[in-house]
Amino acid sequence: MKQRINLYQRVKKRNRFDPLSFSGAVSVFSVSVTLLLLISVVLTLYANSLQSDAQQLNKQRQALTAEVATEQARYQNLQVRPEIEAEQQRLNKEIAGRQQLLRFFQHLKPVQQNGFSPYLFALADSSQPESWFTAFTLDAETRQFVMQGGAVDGPAVPLMLEQIARRQEFREMRVSGLNVEALESGVRFQANAELINYE
Repeated sequence: MKQRINLYQRVKKRNRFDPLSFSGAVSVFSVSVTLLLLISVVLTLYANSLQSDAQQLNKQRQALTAEVATEQARYQNLQVRPEIEAEQQRLNKEIAGRQQLLRFFQHLKPVQQNGFSPYLFALADSSQPESWFTAFTLDAETRQFVMQGGAVDGPAVPLMLEQIARRQEFREMRVSGLNVEALESGVRFQANAELINYE
C-alpha cells in the first residue's frame, strides 16, 4: 500500500507592521519612550559636564580677578609720589653741592703758617654721604669749633662727629653740646666742640 507524505509546508506570511494596530502603537510608544530616556540621560550628562566646566572657569576668573587686584595695589604702591620725588631732587642738589665743596677742598694747598688749611682737608676727608655742613666756625683764641648742618636722620650726626674725631687734626676733640632738630625730611643739627690740641 502506497502512502504519500507531503514534506512541503506552506510558509506563513509574516504579518506586516501596522502602527495603527494596538501592538504597533505599543511598540512605537515603547521605542519613543526609550529614545526619549536615552536622549534625556545624554543631555543630563552633557549639562552636568557644562556646569562643572562653568564652575571651574568661574573659580579661575575669581582667582585672576584677585590677582589683578593685588597687582594693581602693588603697582599703586610702587608709583613715585610727588613729595618723594621733590625730596629726592632736593637731596640730589645737596649732594651735588657737597661734592663740589669737596672738590674745592681737595684743590686747596695747605697754608702751614696759620694752621687752618689742614683742618679744612681733614673735614673734607671725613665727609659722610648721610650728613653735611651748612656752616662752621673755628675760633683760634677760644679753640671752639661750632658746626651747623643737616643729615638724613639723627644717628648720622654722631657718626660724622666720630669720623671727624678720628682725624689727627681733631684729636681729643670734646663735644660740649649737640642740638638735633627733626624736619619734614631729615634733621638739622648744631654741635659745639672744644679742640684741645688746636694749633
